[in-house]
Amino acid sequence: MKTPSMKNLANYLMLFVCAATMLACSKDSDDPAPQTPSGNAVEGTWKIKAMTVDPAQNGISDVLAFYEALTDKKCLSETELTFKSNGTIGAKVPIGCDDVLDEADIVDDASKWAVKDKKIVLTEGTDVTEFDLETGATEMKWSTTEEEDGVKYKMTIVFKKI
Repeated sequence: MKTPSMKNLANYLMLFVCAATMLACSKDSDDPAPQTPSGNAVEGTWKIKAMTVDPAQNGISDVLAFYEALTDKKCLSETELTFKSNGTIGAKVPIGCDDVLDEADIVDDASKWAVKDKKIVLTEGTDVTEFDLETGATEMKWSTTEEEDGVKYKMTIVFKKI
């Protein structure tokens, strides 16, 4: 069986990054049980707390730590994403991170979000990305499963409400 390459890991990372900023695995014990996802539960300002892939690709399961070590900046975990009630997404990018996020072509002012059938749907022009959605009072979790060479990878992004 072929081992996924770093290029594939980078592609998954870019999927996470683009989806997350267009706009983990474990829950904090003080966060109540997940609610039925709704737009109201998503509305607000969030920061990325974790990004993971399971099983690990090339020994990497903590994608957030990998990306931040690679860039030598905590741009993803410090960017504030605001999911507005009108379905748009705003971002407050930390000083010194514009170049890192611009290089990845991450934030698009025309991005939209919506919650449909326990999924968060992100739309950027004609591109639509969906993630399974779990929400709690202080935590939101997006996940998706991709298959490559017969191996299913679960990718998860965990957000903390600020």
